[in-house]
Amino acid sequence: MLTKCLPLLGALAVASPAFAISVNMDGFTLGAADVVMTGTEGVSPSYSGQAGEFSGNFEGALSGAQNLRSAVLDAAPTSFLAWCAELTQSFSFGVSYEYSQVSGIAYFGTQKATDLSRLFTAAQGFVVDSLTSAALQAGIWEIIYETDPSFSLTGGKFKGAPETPAGQPAFGIVNGFLLNLGSYQASARIDVLSNEAQQDFLVATPVPEPETWLLFGIGLGSIGLMRRQRRS
Repeated sequence: MLTKCLPLLGALAVASPAFAISVNMDGFTLGAADVVMTGTEGVSPSYSGQAGEFSGNFEGALSGAQNLRSAVLDAAPTSFLAWCAELTQSFSFGVSYEYSQVSGIAYFGTQKATDLSRLFTAAQGFVVDSLTSAALQAGIWEIIYETDPSFSLTGGKFKGAPETPAGQPAFGIVNGFLLNLGSYQASARIDVLSNEAQQDFLVATPVPEPETWLLFGIGLGSIGLMRRQRRS
């Protein structure tokens, strides 16, 4: 599921690479479902518990950004959607933590970032309830933690399954996405909110269409023209 509510990450990436972002996670967007992720000892971790998409908010000022804030940043939405990028760390809902933005390529490497982008492209419109949300989270973890060259929730060195039979259809669809990952375009931008002590969060946003970049450029050009006219 791609979210269109997070231009702030892109704006920060353009403005400066050194922003610290105060993040507060509200809870599961559509509720959670239990999953069982089975890793190979010494290769990948295992996990049993709730999984799904989160909603969160940016809070307060951006550290170190006071002199760089602009109308673009001030107008950016404060809410966003995210997914767990790890299995080995946790966090608490309703608690503010300081995060740094990291590009998906810098965090996961080019290939895994591309594969994650393909998964989100394939899954557009798929997440509609707690079971589909948990299944997509399992697919994300499969790409992150699988060390075999191909991905599958039912094979390889890292596997995933729903805790209850009700989740099997959703997991089957996600497994289909994974088995055919190479047939999808990588049309989502992958970013990570990183904190060494707490859970890291993956955020997927649509890559702007060429006409979007054109309009953005026209807007910047108009602002520059207005400033020159004011000086003259």
